[in-house]
Amino acid sequence: MIRHYAVRLVVLLLFASLPGVVSAGMIRDTELESGLQKLMAPLVKAAGYPPGAIAVRIIIDPNYNAFVAGKQIIYVHSGLLLEAQSTEEIIGVLAHEIGHLKAGHVPRRDAAIADANSANALAALAAIAIAAGGGGGDAAAGVLIGGQDQATRKLLQTIRYDEAVADELGLSLLDKTGISASGLRDMMQRMAAQRALPESRQSRYYQTHPGAVERLGVYQDHVNRKDREATPLADDILTLAARLKTKLRAYVEPPQSVLTQFTDETVPGHLYARSIARYRRGELEAALAVIDRLIDMVPDDPFFHEFRGDILLSMAQPNASALAYETAISLRPDSPQILLNYGRSLIAGGRADDFTKAISALEKARNGEAKWAFAHRQLAIAYGRAGRLADADMTLAEEALLTGDTQQAIKMARRTLSYENLRDELQNRANDILFRYGAAAK
Repeated sequence: MIRHYAVRLVVLLLFASLPGVVSAGMIRDTELESGLQKLMAPLVKAAGYPPGAIAVRIIIDPNYNAFVAGKQIIYVHSGLLLEAQSTEEIIGVLAHEIGHLKAGHVPRRDAAIADANSANALAALAAIAIAAGGGGGDAAAGVLIGGQDQATRKLLQTIRYDEAVADELGLSLLDKTGISASGLRDMMQRMAAQRALPESRQSRYYQTHPGAVERLGVYQDHVNRKDREATPLADDILTLAARLKTKLRAYVEPPQSVLTQFTDETVPGHLYARSIARYRRGELEAALAVIDRLIDMVPDDPFFHEFRGDILLSMAQPNASALAYETAISLRPDSPQILLNYGRSLIAGGRADDFTKAISALEKARNGEAKWAFAHRQLAIAYGRAGRLADADMTLAEEALLTGDTQQAIKMARRTLSYENLRDELQNRANDILFRYGAAAK
């Protein structure tokens, strides 16, 4: 199921006045995230990472952009996935972002930004925007407060150097995996054409990835030299990419537009999109009828059963929903987001015998997504419903840490320690929090 979250990310965005905290809508969906991971799996292996080591998150934003932030996470805008004109283009952008991760650019950029004070950082951003627009080094340097501030110069140099390095590494990964760089070339042709547009009409990818004209030359030269060695993408990869785009389109575009676009009810992808559109319009009975037809056509797809569970949970039928999630889990074990919704449905069912199953599912979800605060919250609810109050309070303390609420974490850790006959494991976890923040147990 697609879940929407407010996400706060520290990234360098040239459309903002200063680098800083950016709020955006992030969607969490097992099918979309795992699908993108499958698309880039050969690149991840070629870069020397273990399978699944690099996560992908999708930001709901119609602008074409992608970036890296944090530890081994690539953030991709929905607009990029929907506007990309080929699967090679999507894979090429992912290769470029893996290049940033491989080169360790996130901490380097953070350090460069920290070196510049607020006023000079603003000037640096303006300079980078000029450089990205093709204004050249002289024009960019003129904005840098007379060229006197070394920190802002360093920031500009860091961004441009990082893009060149990421290009080199990304192209190398494409070569190693036999994937054409033509998608990157085609994308950069469109970006370079934005040079003549007013800033309000330029894509965020263009604004945040400087040097489009120069980089187009690099990509074109690479395609000229290497494209004959590339092999066409396999049919299953092309089919997967098309399915991901269809599902994403069904969730982010107006439902009526989706129903108008996807009209062939003999095609599974069209039925999937239509069921999602009905669901978004609140037509739950109609959505259920469509997904049931789809499951009759394709009975072994875990994501269809997962979505059936989503619909039933929205219809206040938690017990039926739990059965749908059970089927999805049997087809795709160890999927934290499906396990989480399974646990939620068991809690909503209110049957005491199901609380133990809910706890088991939610513990697996929490362990699989250890930094997902929402999973901790749902697990705490399950513990509470089962009468395991110390476990509930300890889990709420750890949720508070993930959301940055230190005082709440200390409060819940102290409350955990107030229970009699507390297990050593809970006592140690609670004391760890208090010790970390220099708080007394009281």
